[in-house]
Amino acid sequence: MLLRSSIYCVVWLAASLLAHAGESCPGAAEWTSRHPAMPTESSPAPSNPELLSALEARVERDQAARKKWLANQNDEALASAVDAIDVDNVAWLRAEVADRGFPTVAAAGRRGVHLAWVLLQHADRDPQLQSDLLPVIERRFADGELDANDLARLTDRLLQREDKPQRFGTQFDWFAGDFKLPEKAELAKIDAERKSLGLMPLADYVCTLRQAREKNR
Repeated sequence: MLLRSSIYCVVWLAASLLAHAGESCPGAAEWTSRHPAMPTESSPAPSNPELLSALEARVERDQAARKKWLANQNDEALASAVDAIDVDNVAWLRAEVADRGFPTVAAAGRRGVHLAWVLLQHADRDPQLQSDLLPVIERRFADGELDANDLARLTDRLLQREDKPQRFGTQFDWFAGDFKLPEKAELAKIDAERKSLGLMPLADYVCTLRQAREKNR
């Protein structure tokens, strides 16, 4: 069964959040202007371009299916299509990791590492794989190969699954549009954790989520 949270369109939404911050989310826009995005191109070229191509194809299918389902949330056929894609992607990722480990910048470029993370983020049917690879994701971030938002989202996804408080406040109910901020004391703790990773304050992040949802309903 596909978890409702896994509809989250990571690649598409991440771009929308920053591109549309503008006047509606001045705090996010100002923060973004002071924190340039991590470059997606790598030098030298990836040593395994076939791996990068495979990741691009899989994430393209993932995102296209999720966008369709977001537009028709009660369509069981679209939900089943997303589920089938996730089943295939999880099996492929598990085999790839067992054979060659989680992709690196040297092998697949920065874009490839992020795309592999997208597949892992949507591997909810294999929480053990997600848990086992969290330390690897932490190392990729520490080595400058992965964005802080990616580490934060996987960390919170696993905590949420275990019914534990989120550290970075990244997981919301996109279907319901429930983007409420926590109480003041909890918000301060989350913002301290977010700052430690170099992330924008949660209120600004939530503003971009609300705006992106409204623009894509």
